[in-house]
Amino acid sequence: MANKTYISVQSFVVVLFLLVAGLIPFLIGGQSLYHQVIVISLGLGFMAALAAVFVLTLKVHKLRQGPQPAKKKAPPARSKPAAQPAPKTMAAVTPKELLDPGLVYRFRLGKDKSLESQSKRVIIGRHEGHIKTHSTEIIENHLEIEFRIRQDPDRDIYNTDKTLIQKYSIDLRRAGKALIYFPNQDDKTFREMNSRQRLLIQSEEDPEGDPHFNSIPSGKPLRIQLGDRLRHDGKFVAGYFEFHLFTKAVEVEAGNYTRMDQDFY
Repeated sequence: MANKTYISVQSFVVVLFLLVAGLIPFLIGGQSLYHQVIVISLGLGFMAALAAVFVLTLKVHKLRQGPQPAKKKAPPARSKPAAQPAPKTMAAVTPKELLDPGLVYRFRLGKDKSLESQSKRVIIGRHEGHIKTHSTEIIENHLEIEFRIRQDPDRDIYNTDKTLIQKYSIDLRRAGKALIYFPNQDDKTFREMNSRQRLLIQSEEDPEGDPHFNSIPSGKPLRIQLGDRLRHDGKFVAGYFEFHLFTKAVEVEAGNYTRMDQDFY
């Protein structure tokens, strides 16, 4: 109802404004200059009054409506986070890459006089190394084994009638958990291996007390178990990998003398 009244008043004011503006030319036609000035002045004053009434009615109408709620600003568009690079996933392991339980490695040191043939290093790891297990129980560089020929300054290489017995050292270094079982053990208990362990292939006892063996037969190999965590009884909580190391004597003709070497398996 209030809106209709407001519209009626505004329309009436507009009609009067237009009517006065249209009558002024007719009222001053044929009149004296003084009369024309009076009519125009009155007409303009009346038109100004009508304009003021129009503005006042507009303000009164806005005041009656009360304060208008502020228009809500549209929320800013959410910026999309930068796309993160997809994590690199390890390539699937094929069956050919898995270790064969019956796989046997064999090598011999000292085939020639080069420095490379005097030693050999074997590294067992998860995805790196010479032997790759692809197992979560194994870490990289879990076990490193280094084989070396031991130089014997006391042997007489010119005594060609006597067979020279080659001597070797085996150094084991572990970064993960490892259990070891020596060939000469009487019990069946694996022991936790030291972070560094040395074995000697020779008949004489070592002054430093390192374990020594004339050879390591295949029937009683050096056994090493590799895994992740150990229980209170010294056994692995989950699975483990077991590796065997043994030797086989090989007679080699070296110039004018005979030498007894060892093949490692």
